[in-house]
Amino acid sequence: MPGPEAAGSIPPPPTPNPAPAPEAGANVIDLHTRALARTPSRQDATMTTEPPTDPLLERLAIKAEALYAVHERTLTDPATADAYRIALDLALLLLDGTLAQGHITRDGYQRLHNTLSAAQQAPDCL
Repeated sequence: MPGPEAAGSIPPPPTPNPAPAPEAGANVIDLHTRALARTPSRQDATMTTEPPTDPLLERLAIKAEALYAVHERTLTDPATADAYRIALDLALLLLDGTLAQGHITRDGYQRLHNTLSAAQQAPDCL
C-alpha cells in the first residue's frame, strides 16, 4: 500500500490460510482464501476471455451494490469504485497498525487482510 509507514515494525505480507472453521455462519461471505485465487498467471494475461467470477465475491458485490444504492451511488461508476477501494486500503492500513500494536493475532490479521484484499475486487463483478 502506498503512503507513509506507521511507526514501529511493518508486518510482512500475509500468507494463505486454511479453510475457515466450521463454526463460521452460513450467511458470512468468507473471502480470505480468495485473494490468491484471482491472481492472474502469465497464461491468463494472454487470454482474451475473462476468468470465471468467484460466486462468493459476486455475492459480496451484490450486497455492496445494494448498500451503495441506498446512498444513491453505484459501484459501476468508476469514481465510486475507486472510492470503495480507497476505503478498503484505509481499512488495511488500520489493520496493519492493529497488528503492529499487538491487538490482533497473526492468524486473525492474515484472515482479515486476505478478506479485505479480496473484497477490493467486488466492483469488477458488476
